[in-house]
Amino acid sequence: MPLEAAIAKLTSVPASRIGLRDRGIVREGAYADLVVFDPATVRSTATYDEPRSYPLGIEQVVVAGTLVVADGVHTGATPGRALRHGRD
Repeated sequence: MPLEAAIAKLTSVPASRIGLRDRGIVREGAYADLVVFDPATVRSTATYDEPRSYPLGIEQVVVAGTLVVADGVHTGATPGRALRHGRD
């Protein structure tokens, strides 16, 4: 499967399917939820003993316009919130 199709299946397709407007897409007026990654180096470091271990290859993460991961390191910011069908 092409990388672009895999990304759509993880972002815009499910957001659209459950009615979350302005999520899972990059366009003016949408929420700024973005991930910058290197597909050649992304890998999980989580284990059963350390399930919250951060992955490798994720360089930047922006949630609702707030930088959450910078240069592969969590900034401590937690701007995310639970989304509910038809309400967000």
